[in-house]
Amino acid sequence: MRERNILLVTILVLSLIGVGIAVASLVRPLPQPASDRAVLVDQLLRVFFGLATAVFLGVEGLLVFAAVRGRLFGSSAAISNPNPALELLWLAVPAALVLVLSVYSIRVLLLIEAPRSDPLLVEIAASQYRWEFHYPESGVTANELHLPAGRPAVLTFRSSDVIHSFWVPVFGGKVDALPDRVTSLALTPLRTGVYQAVCAEYCGADHAGMIAPVWVEDPAGFEQWLQSEAGD
Repeated sequence: MRERNILLVTILVLSLIGVGIAVASLVRPLPQPASDRAVLVDQLLRVFFGLATAVFLGVEGLLVFAAVRGRLFGSSAAISNPNPALELLWLAVPAALVLVLSVYSIRVLLLIEAPRSDPLLVEIAASQYRWEFHYPESGVTANELHLPAGRPAVLTFRSSDVIHSFWVPVFGGKVDALPDRVTSLALTPLRTGVYQAVCAEYCGADHAGMIAPVWVEDPAGFEQWLQSEAGD
């Protein structure tokens, strides 16, 4: 009897782990990542979704089992002597899950915020209702953001009026542009393409129109754009 219970519990645990891995592999909580920080955040959310699914199914399964068992065998079967080992297990498993997720989350945060070597600096000024992008190394100022794929970039933000929020969903980061201090966002674009930056903080009547194109190009294409802008 004891061996059968152990086998059933083992099968149940392995099944829940399998379902969690399947959910983590199939569910895509974010758009296709286009930066290193987006990849890390996407992986973190997948792990959260997988563990949450396994825990949900396990807890709900136990509740259904307890309800059915109590109905079939009567109240005397549902009442038992306290089991310290089981109570300790109920405390240890959630504590272990929270500890693992906390350590993993902190690791992801440290990787996201780690200093970049030789980054491209872009100063971004926000105002009602436009974005302005300045490249201090070349003196270029534009109304669209261009970044070279594969090179780290540090974007700094300031606002000349109210609070704005710079958001490119595929980059996995959203940063407020404030009128009283400078904020920043560090990332490395991973794939070329044309994306869109929006303001994610309501900033006035034309808030919805505060958008700007974001071009991620190969390094040669970026340098060509930069030289063409500098020559104008």
